Amino acid sequence: MKKMSAKIEKILLAGTASLMLFSGCAKKAAPAASATATAAATPASTPTPSVSASADPDYAERKAVNPDYVGHLTVGDNLVDQNIVQAADNEKYLHQSWDLQTTTQGAAFMDYRNTLDDQNIIIYGHYVYYDATKMFTPLEKLYQQDNYAANKNITLTLDGEVRNYVITDVYYYIMDDDTLMYFNTSYDPQYFKTYYAAVKDADFYDTGENLTMDDHWLTLQTCVRDHDELREIVLAKQVD
Repeated sequence: MKKMSAKIEKILLAGTASLMLFSGCAKKAAPAASATATAAATPASTPTPSVSASADPDYAERKAVNPDYVGHLTVGDNLVDQNIVQAADNEKYLHQSWDLQTTTQGAAFMDYRNTLDDQNIIIYGHYVYYDATKMFTPLEKLYQQDNYAANKNITLTLDGEVRNYVITDVYYYIMDDDTLMYFNTSYDPQYFKTYYAAVKDADFYDTGENLTMDDHWLTLQTCVRDHDELREIVLAKQVD
């Protein structure tokens, strides 16, 4: 625990020194990626998901409330439990709930560039300072390895489909770090090697799980309390 805490302290100091400060939690949610980093390779086929005609029994009802509704995300032992939406940009749901109400908490939303067939599906959620139970704020519990086992599984419930994931990595992204570009929807083999080596170096602890180019995965992103220059990143590979 002391080793992990020392690592976080070192990252926080390095991030502060970078002086890359932004106001708000998700205003820089999807930085523009370089042409080199986004050159896509063809990944292996997506793991066969669990399929059910009523995988999300509330799908039709929620879709009627908001056509941008995509599905439902759960992380671990009720750590995160959120409806997911996707708009034509990454701005719409910064201050609007999934059911279209104005709120500073926003909504959990999929990157506008994503399709459900992408190698990397990116989902953003606010860190809510005044309530540690809201939106993606509880993901900060994953800083501590003691909380990993109970919260390592993620479920994405879609229309007629359930996708299961296991968390592989938890780390801080420092703004403009070109070795930790988590926001690509697909990766070429050369950059993936650079990226994932940097992820492993930045990890808070060893989960015993790893990503490969053959995997499909989720990236969850949220802010870090009092550090606008950082983002918490949670990676989770699809297992079925």
